[in-house]
Formats: sequence, C-alpha cells, structure tokens
Amino acid sequence: MVALLVGLRWRQLGHQLVRNPWMIVSLVIFGLMALGLLGLLASGVLALRAFAPEAAGAVMVIAGSILTLGWWIGAILTSSDELLAPERFALLPVRAGALLPGLVAASALGIGGIGTVIALLLMLIAWSASPLALVAAVLMIPVAFAVCVLGARVVAGLLASWLAGRRTRDLVAIVAVLLLSSSGLVLSAGLQAIASLDDPLAAFGGITRVLAWTPVGAAFGVPAAVASGQWGIAAAQLAIALATTGALWLAARAMLAARLVSPILNRGGGRIRGGATLDRLLPATPVGAIAARSLRYRRRDPRHILNTLMLVILPVLVIAPALLGSTDVELGVLGDGIVLAPSIGALMIATILQLDVAYDNDAVALHVFAGVRGADDRAGRVLGLGIIAVPTVIVLSIGACALAGAWQLLPAALGSSLGLGLASAGAGALVGAWLPGRAPAPEANPLGRGSSGGVQSLVALLVMAPMTLIVGGPAFGFAIAALWNPALGWVSLACGLGLGGLAVWGGIRWGGQVLDRRWPELLAEVGSES
Repeated sequence: MVALLVGLRWRQLGHQLVRNPWMIVSLVIFGLMALGLLGLLASGVLALRAFAPEAAGAVMVIAGSILTLGWWIGAILTSSDELLAPERFALLPVRAGALLPGLVAASALGIGGIGTVIALLLMLIAWSASPLALVAAVLMIPVAFAVCVLGARVVAGLLASWLAGRRTRDLVAIVAVLLLSSSGLVLSAGLQAIASLDDPLAAFGGITRVLAWTPVGAAFGVPAAVASGQWGIAAAQLAIALATTGALWLAARAMLAARLVSPILNRGGGRIRGGATLDRLLPATPVGAIAARSLRYRRRDPRHILNTLMLVILPVLVIAPALLGSTDVELGVLGDGIVLAPSIGALMIATILQLDVAYDNDAVALHVFAGVRGADDRAGRVLGLGIIAVPTVIVLSIGACALAGAWQLLPAALGSSLGLGLASAGAGALVGAWLPGRAPAPEANPLGRGSSGGVQSLVALLVMAPMTLIVGGPAFGFAIAALWNPALGWVSLACGLGLGGLAVWGGIRWGGQVLDRRWPELLAEVGSES
C-alpha cells in the first residue's frame, strides 16, 4: 500500500509535467531556489559551528521550531490542493489503519519532505561540536520529521470542515498572504523590541527554553540538553517528543477514518449581490460588461482581493521599516522621499492585468464563443481595474504627502504614481495577451500551484518591467527632481498623464490585435485541463 500511494503521487506529478511544459521550467526554478535556501542554511550552520558553537543549541531549537510550525501552518494553505485527499478513497474497501502509512509516506517523500530531510541533516553540522549531542540529534531526526508531517495532517484534518466553505477558504488565504507579506516588518519590529531590552541574550535564552518544552521544539531540545549535560531534562523532552508523535499518529488515524465514512465536500460562496448597480454605472457595451464582471471578481475572488490589498500594503511595507529604524534627524531626511512610495504599488498593476485572463480559467471561452473583440477585452479589463486602482493610488499619494508634511510635492507624487501606474497598465494589457500565465482552477486553493502565474508570469515581468520604466521614466525622473524644485512636479504630472495615457491606448490596441489572432491558443493555455 505504501509503495502504491507513493508511486501514485509521483505519477500524478509526472502527468502534470507532461501536460504543462511550463510547469517543468517552474519546477526547475523553484528547485534552484530551494537549493539556494539550503545553501544559506549550510553556510549559517558552518559559521555557527566555527565561531559560536556554544550557541548552537539555542539557535537549532528556534530554527527547528520554525521549521515545524512552517509545516503545520502550511497545511492550512495546501489542504484543499491535496492530491491524495481522504475523500478520493471513500468508496474503496480500505481501512484507515492500512491507508494512513501510505498517505504519510507520500507526503513525506514529496519535494517539501525531501527538502526538510536535507535541512535536518545540515543542522547536524551545528551539533557536531558535542559528540553526544550529535548522536542524539541523529536519533531525533525521524522523530522531528514525523512531528512535521503528522502535525500537518492533523492540523489540516482539524480545519477541514471549517475550510470546506468557500468564504472561509478565501478569508484564510487573504489573512495568510497579509501575514506573509508583513512577516519581515513583524520580524524587524520584534528584533528591535528584543534589542531594546536590558539583556537581549537572556530573553533569547528564555524563548529557547520555552520552545524546547513544547511539541514543536521538544525533538530539538533533546540534543541541546544532552550537549549541556542535563540528562534528566533530555529524558523529559524525549518523552514529550515521542508522546507528541504517538498522539499525532492516533489523531491522524481517527480523522482519516472519519473522513472515509463521511467525506467533506467543498461548499460554494453564496449569492451574487450588487450586480445591478454596476450595470447602471458602466456603459451598456462589451467594454462595460467586461469591466462590470471584473469589478465583481475583485469583490468576490480572493486572488483579486489580495491584488487590490497589495496595492496599498506594498508601499507601506517599503516605508515602515525605514520609519521604524529612523531617528528624528533621519526621518527628516527621508520625509520628502516618502511621497514617491505609492509608485511602488502602482507597478503591481502590470502583473494584475497580465494574469487577469488566467484567473478567468475556462470562462474565457465565453469571449471566444461570443466573438468579443480583443480590444474590447483589453479595454474592459483595464477599466475594471482602473476604477479601483486610480482612486487607490491618488489616496495613497495624498496620504504620503500628509505623512511627510510636504503638500508642495503632491503633483510630483501623483505624477510618479499615475505615470508608472498607467505605463504598467499598458504593458500588462499588451504582454498579457502573449503570456497570460497560469492560475489555480476554480474552487482550488488560491495559494496553490500556479497562484503566482508560474514561469510565464516571471518571463512577462522581465518584459513588462523595462517597458514600464521606459514609458514612466520621465514622470518618475521629474518627480525625483521635484524633491529639490517642487515646480517640476507639474512636469512630472503632465508626463505621467500624457505618456501613461498613450501607453494604455497602445496596450489596448496592440494587445487586442494579438488576442484576435490568439483566442484559441490563449484558451488552451489558461484552461483547467492544460
């Protein structure tokens, strides 16, 4: 049974790679990124072993706890994309006790599991300062890995019924992305708070001691206790780690047995409201209809909601770290530059428009069957996003000027943000017709495979970035010059509106011509079966 399920998991991956060649490229790129992270981990543990071996125990307990929590939290985001979900076996004559080992092995032998094992092996370098601690760490690798994998299954099982509702899944996805995007800011604030304490090392040691007695860190606390000669503590933490593994196994088996008898089915998201108002406000043309549908999506689809939120959050994430670490003098120097921060969020418009067709998935067939002109499609999508993005960028620019206390730079702030935003819209409308990217199918996990567009979006970004900077460069350049001569802000605003408007017109026209020639190919690229 174990070999069968592991082979099935890898065959599923193989079939996906055959159907979608872009996924092969994506797998290679993410594999190289994973190797880079493992390389950083190897460099870190080597440096720790060479220069601070006495701190190895504390650092490894924290690192191991973060690794375990990563598995557990990640289970919330990937549970609905599980290729070997228990519901797939509900009609088969197999018991949970026989099925669970195979499911656990299939999860453990995935790409994430292999990377985790390599990370645990690299952590042995830090423990090598103490032979006894090294032996204990080697013996605890299976326990630590089992806690990661089994804990992820239990967390996913506990929340499976709750996550079956579409609104709940959407809310979890939105909160998760917001937390991930702001994790650097939270970490920076936390480190500054620890550094401000009278004895930061004592606080760091206290965190380590607490984690070593918890289920997420007990497996890593055992070698740390052995290294310091605390055999009683090591035995107690070993008991916690083994008890955690046993409890997780029993809980996972009970949840699997329940789902085999009573499968959990995903639920929809309720009725659509507010459509009549949109239809009255927008023109009764194909462009207006596409824009109205785009606005509905941006209110209901978590991927669109996240994109809209990132227009606001991205500038904040850029400004906040500088503000947190700045003195009053430094803040005065940074003040005027803050007014250009909304331009960073405006650059996201290109990626949002480039992925817009991919979000539609098979629904793009309606445009093909109805004979929608490519220019109408491009214009409708640009209008739908512009109704949200333009007021957002304007409000952010006003807020940045208010924060900096530099109202004389408002034309420059509007010129840089609107200029780059319009240039981004033109680039996204054009390039998205050639490289639409990939997105999860309807009802799939919005943060699952393809949620960021895949390799096509990476290639598209490499094309759109220089296009945006070339067209929006004059507006941004005059906005920078306005920091010394505020009158140049009006030149920036004129360049932004003029060149940006031409970019939008060109993107809609040429992108529409591309779509008129490529509708069947585009449908094949973004459809759920591709």
